[in-house]
Amino acid sequence: MKKITPLTLLVIVGCITIILISVSLLQTSKTAGNDKSLTPAQTPPLSPTPTNLGTWQTIAPAGPGTSVSASGIKGPLIVSIGDYDAKLPVLVDTTTVGEVAKGKPLNISVNEGYHTIRVCSGVVCEQVGVEVRSAIKTTIDFGERLRMALPQGSLTVSNGADDSNLPVYLDNTSVGTVAGSKPLKLMVAEGSHTVRVCAGSVCDQQNVVINSTIPVSVDFGERLSKALPKGPLTVSIGGYNAELPVFIDNTSAGMASTGKPLKLMVSEGRHTVKVCVGVICENEIVDIKFAQPFFVDFGERLKKNVEFSEPTVRIVNSFVTGTSMNVELEFINPDKIDHTMTATIGCGYSFITPNNRERKNNYAQSLITRSVKAGSRLNQGVTIPLTGGSSFIPSEPTIVDVTVN
Repeated sequence: MKKITPLTLLVIVGCITIILISVSLLQTSKTAGNDKSLTPAQTPPLSPTPTNLGTWQTIAPAGPGTSVSASGIKGPLIVSIGDYDAKLPVLVDTTTVGEVAKGKPLNISVNEGYHTIRVCSGVVCEQVGVEVRSAIKTTIDFGERLRMALPQGSLTVSNGADDSNLPVYLDNTSVGTVAGSKPLKLMVAEGSHTVRVCAGSVCDQQNVVINSTIPVSVDFGERLSKALPKGPLTVSIGGYNAELPVFIDNTSAGMASTGKPLKLMVSEGRHTVKVCVGVICENEIVDIKFAQPFFVDFGERLKKNVEFSEPTVRIVNSFVTGTSMNVELEFINPDKIDHTMTATIGCGYSFITPNNRERKNNYAQSLITRSVKAGSRLNQGVTIPLTGGSSFIPSEPTIVDVTVN
């Protein structure tokens, strides 16, 4: 075998290297030629550099308490508490949207989507999750839930025979007023409560336990009467001929008549005393103090401003024309209701007979009916015919009879 020298090996390696370089250059030349032959439609698309990326917003999955309406579209929602006797706030999610009461549901519009609706009494709430849609009326009645969670019981507050109108507080919240003739009736949540009634700065209170099956009544009359200082008040109508009602602070206190004043014991403080003849009233402000008598006389004012205490017909004027007696009447109705009043007017007169020229006496009368509204007066004329001769000499006409219906 012929032996290869190092020089020969170096020459062989060099030739192989030259051949490989030539092949690589040839392949590159072909690729460049192919690129130039591609049409624009065949060019691979490039992603342009963004000029406005905007603001990205993450949308959370819908769930209770989350509105999914992005367009502001609303749907109708009606919340009621049935016959549960209370006035309670309504919350949609965490926002108070109004109040609901017995027989007075709350009608509102709510954004489409899922919401939590709550009705609360104090710290106790009942809630329901609902989905509101614009084309569907959603109605929720919490009545049965409230009766189960917050049962109520009956509470009646009275003030004895005292007709003063006094405020009532339940757990320091005003709940109405009470008078002797008008007790206050409430439906109250079961449990312990404090009831308080105040007359001016004087208050009395009582703790009560409300149960749904047992009505509770509280009468403050005797306790307030003992706690509240009073002063004597006498109301008179003097010589005015009538029997008239007396009112203290618009509450009936009794009757005063001619020569018989009304004597009362009234709580300390400022009061309005009023005496009425039908719809016409006279009043006076009085300041009552403990153990200091106070006297009010309405007699002169009534005589001046309220001349008549009952429906009346009176003669205002009269005169003779030819063969007639003309009488002008005034129909007076001081009552609180309308009346139909009928009056009979009579007149005596003398005349000379046409035959023997003697003077004789005669009597004539006329009847008239008018409707008179409450608290008003009406003037009306009536004619009494004079017959039998001539040269009439009449006496003053008189009212023979008056009927009132």
